[in-house]
Amino acid sequence: MSPAPAAARRLWLVRHGETEGQSSIRFHGSNDVRLSDVGRAQIRALAPLLAGVDFARVVHSPLQRAAESAAILAGLCGVPAARVQTEERLREISFGACEGMTEAEIAAAFPDFWRSYQGGGVDTFPDGEPRQAFVARVRAAVLELAAAPWHGDLLVVSHRGTTRQMLRALLAVPAGGADAFGVELGSVTTVRHAGQWQIEALGLLP
Repeated sequence: MSPAPAAARRLWLVRHGETEGQSSIRFHGSNDVRLSDVGRAQIRALAPLLAGVDFARVVHSPLQRAAESAAILAGLCGVPAARVQTEERLREISFGACEGMTEAEIAAAFPDFWRSYQGGGVDTFPDGEPRQAFVARVRAAVLELAAAPWHGDLLVVSHRGTTRQMLRALLAVPAGGADAFGVELGSVTTVRHAGQWQIEALGLLP
């Protein structure tokens, strides 16, 4: 059987499930929180959406909520461990001093920052990773993955911010350009290469 043509390549971008640290309401970036039982169930529920896909590799963020999500999906999809790999550059942005806080807690602890953040005047959290550095490392990682000579689809498991930046890089959204990339916990987004990368399905949930 001949290899699939480049135009048939797809990336399946999965956001990890809910965590013990409540990723749905808290700013968990570099915090290495674990999946909760709810999160594990969310990830297992994605299996029917991935059924029958020939994944060349499963690539994931080093943070354990993404690593465990990737391991669950690899097992359910029959992807051998030798084809599962960690990509350090896919970790979530660090929220610095605001790690683990809710919006209300950040507003109370850092009122000046939060007002500026809400108004679009600042995008780097106190003591956090500069957004430009985050964008650059995620962009470099996903463009390398997209250009690699793999055969079959690629499953990439990471985080909300990471997934959104991967989409911006693949779709060539200009810096400062608006996007509407809804990436819920335990969702999958597929992008397909047909001359250029385009969204096939955005934020699918079971």
